[in-house]
Amino acid sequence: MGTGGDAGQDSAELAADLQRVLLVSTRILRSQVESGEISVSQFSVLAYLERNGESTPGALAEFDHVSPPVMTRLLGRLEQAGLVRRGAHPADGRQVLVSLTEEGRRQVVAGRERRHAWLRERIESASEAQQAALREGTRALREILLPPRD
Repeated sequence: MGTGGDAGQDSAELAADLQRVLLVSTRILRSQVESGEISVSQFSVLAYLERNGESTPGALAEFDHVSPPVMTRLLGRLEQAGLVRRGAHPADGRQVLVSLTEEGRRQVVAGRERRHAWLRERIESASEAQQAALREGTRALREILLPPRD
């Protein structure tokens, strides 16, 4: 990297390039979970439920950054497909709780396996030097971008 003003420009260029790579690679990875049965948006909801357990439609809409009516339609499709079930909220009769069915859980596992297989295939096709660089880059990204866990 350069010195003085060049360092700031080099950092800005690196940040822009890294952002593009991260955004595109994230989109590609997300697309790997799609199947003929579920979309990326539907998978996102299923994966949230798998990680966090049952939830309200409002919390799911907030998590997925969509409006409540959009989430209601998405949940309707997931329920019709047998991937989620809706039930009464035990503490608030006006609320609904959404939970994952076993088929929904199977779809999450299968989607994650497809995503992992795609990434593993790409890594295995890289040269040894590229794989070493990926290991080092992953370590650096983890240290720089991810907050430490307690």
